Amino acid sequence: MHAPLSPAPLEPRGRRWRRAAGRPAAALLAVSTIVGTLLGAVPASAVAGPIDLNIASSTPPKPAVGGVSELNVLSFNLWNGASGIPNGPGEVAKIIQQTDTDVAFLPEKNNAPAQIAAILGYQQLTATDTGIISRYPILASTTVGGRWTKAILDVNGTEVAVYGGHLEYRWYSEYLPRAYGPGAVGNWPQAWKGWGELPAPVTDVKTILDMNAQSGRIQSAEQVLADAAIEQEKGRPVLVGGDFNEPSVQDWTEATKDLFDHRGTVVPWQTTKTLLDGGLLDSFRVEHPDPVRNPGITWPAYNPIAQTTWAPKADERDRIDYIFYAPGDNIALTSSQLVGPQKTVVRNVGVADDSDDVIFTPDAVWPSDHKAVLSTFRICADGCTAPNMSPEKIAVSGKHVAGGQVEIHGSGFMPNDKVSFQLDTTPVPLGTATADAKGKVSLVVTIPASTLPGTHTVVATVHGKAVASKAFRVVR
Repeated sequence: MHAPLSPAPLEPRGRRWRRAAGRPAAALLAVSTIVGTLLGAVPASAVAGPIDLNIASSTPPKPAVGGVSELNVLSFNLWNGASGIPNGPGEVAKIIQQTDTDVAFLPEKNNAPAQIAAILGYQQLTATDTGIISRYPILASTTVGGRWTKAILDVNGTEVAVYGGHLEYRWYSEYLPRAYGPGAVGNWPQAWKGWGELPAPVTDVKTILDMNAQSGRIQSAEQVLADAAIEQEKGRPVLVGGDFNEPSVQDWTEATKDLFDHRGTVVPWQTTKTLLDGGLLDSFRVEHPDPVRNPGITWPAYNPIAQTTWAPKADERDRIDYIFYAPGDNIALTSSQLVGPQKTVVRNVGVADDSDDVIFTPDAVWPSDHKAVLSTFRICADGCTAPNMSPEKIAVSGKHVAGGQVEIHGSGFMPNDKVSFQLDTTPVPLGTATADAKGKVSLVVTIPASTLPGTHTVVATVHGKAVASKAFRVVR
């Protein structure tokens, strides 16, 4: 039996909450700052605010090995600057050390990024509600729209553009199917303007999306895409992360419609769809394409210091924290996983995670109501594709009937590449295999029973990029 979460009184702090008590005393660490923008003037914004850039770092960057640099990226909502626990910035610094994080996006920053960076000897940047700290040098900084903090990093000679964001928390329309108010503003029923329980679930997808569109999150996605396109033209790898306060189009699917109180809804959430349609890839979903086996829940995380649920009678679990990247020749995804407590929250009760997700739990006091996302990339000065490799190719053998099994064989991959296979481009995930030392893979998969007769295509992807395909015909 699981005990209910602490009923301690809470006071509001933006989207999240903390225990109603005085803020823990913490000596502010002296840091040298530069206020202003280094990439040109940015219109004043109540959301964006001034830029605070500390470049007095002491920790040397990781050296490149054979022209390849490792870049561990962490997206970590700090829940009011980790102010709910004693020595919050110090505990966050422990987490960053234990995950070997090189660059971190820190939404709900308060004053924490400067303190964390000073402990670690990292550089730090704050501008919007998201701080960025980096082991690698920050060459320049600015804001994009009102929600994105942007930095250009020098990763052993390769310039990398990174964007950290904390998107609007209101119009949280994923609460409508769960029969809770979404904190909407505007011409909506009065009960929908708060966060309380509703008389009944709202499952009309058009209503859910219409409300979501009012949040401004889609516009934030469009703004970062436009800026990222300029960086890509300059040949810079691009990373975009943070707390988006919205689920993924890849998570509210036909396969998950009866999970997590989705109540039969299949919702093409617009913010992540905008980023995906614009060519970015969701690093966690690239590594873990099945949202049933690997839901990647980041909100809410169980935390005994305070109640973290906003919908105590619902299963409100969602993945709302992300690390996206632009595929390119000089960047390759290596892995992606969750960081945080092993427990999550279901109907106001802390329960053990029962998915296939790997969750690393650091030896530190967890300061947040979110889990974090940790993705590892290779930054390659001369390109991440090995020379003299045969082109990737795959073959499909077996009985090509719906519900039957086939074997996929592949060759020409990089040794240890994780190769994901999908049916058509919809896509329907089929499975993942790791290439051996000769670049070969093989995997037995099941053709979904719902597959219609006719020609279909198996697509092989590596780091989210389609590299090979094979057409075959499904018969009755």
